Amino acid sequence: MRIPLIVLLLLVFLTSAAAAAQEQFLLLPGTPYATEVYVSRGAAPGPAALVMGGVHGNEPAGSLAAEQVCRFAVSRGTLIVIPRVNKLALSAGIRTLPEIGDINRAYPGRADGTPAERIAAAVEALAAKYRVSLLIDLHEARTFHRLDHTSLGQMLLFAANDRSAEMALTAIDDINGLITEPVKKFAFGAHPIPGSAAYHAGAVLGLAAFTVETSGRQPLEERAAQHVAIVRSLLRQEGVDAE
Repeated sequence: MRIPLIVLLLLVFLTSAAAAAQEQFLLLPGTPYATEVYVSRGAAPGPAALVMGGVHGNEPAGSLAAEQVCRFAVSRGTLIVIPRVNKLALSAGIRTLPEIGDINRAYPGRADGTPAERIAAAVEALAAKYRVSLLIDLHEARTFHRLDHTSLGQMLLFAANDRSAEMALTAIDDINGLITEPVKKFAFGAHPIPGSAAYHAGAVLGLAAFTVETSGRQPLEERAAQHVAIVRSLLRQEGVDAE
């Protein structure tokens, strides 16, 4: 069956429009720490959310999940994704490089500071530029919190404000409804670690902010899927329509 020309032209237009809706650029361009940022805007105006992965190079599931989130089609609001915040450490497969420092302790950062502080300052400037109201930082821990309470594995750490607490309740219910094994179910954690992106976003900027910690004792694809499921729940609650 031949497809009418008008239909083909419409399909081409829609495909081009969808492609044009995503902007890609570098954070800290021209430096050794440059890393890709993806910004997708929906046709309908709405809130903006920032999703980060790869802050620690030995936690690849968050980066893999963020890469999947980059491919979400956004119909309402704005979705900003940094899949590989600490790109050099991810390439080396280690938590971070000594010359960079721990980005997860560097917020709010300094534009003329250490590499970790420069990256943190660039992330904060990005959040300010797009008026982000939701920040999600994807991490991993060594084991399950339910087996070892010194580990944060399978925990959702939420910022110390009412909006974050309310959203965390729903997100935990959503993800645990998809998990059958009790040890793999998520629990509420303490608030994000001081100096982290989620801590600063919640405590200082007043945003809804979260650190998601999966357990490294699961297959990579499984823990990445858990990250993506929690991101979906939080985006939906914030009013960013993305699938």
